[in-house]
Amino acid sequence: MSSCPLCKKQHSTKDARILSKKNGAYLVHITCPHCANAVLAVIVVTQLGLSSVGMVTDLGTEDVMRLKQNGPVTEDEILAFHAILKEQNIFNII
Repeated sequence: MSSCPLCKKQHSTKDARILSKKNGAYLVHITCPHCANAVLAVIVVTQLGLSSVGMVTDLGTEDVMRLKQNGPVTEDEILAFHAILKEQNIFNII
């Protein structure tokens, strides 16, 4: 994760921010200094080595922390969101 997945340019550790740490797992936000795109990654360190998974995001570090505090989306929230979309005819565009 030493280069941006979008512009392919190198970035340094100063571009990364550790947002949380738990049991050898790190939630890291990396902002590319060249194109300003961001990656949110989970890095896990075990006795067998290091592994990571990341995704390109438009979230800033503050957004990630706010959403992290909210907890998982509930079934009721999903159903309420579906009802809003259905009410606004989002599914019947064509």
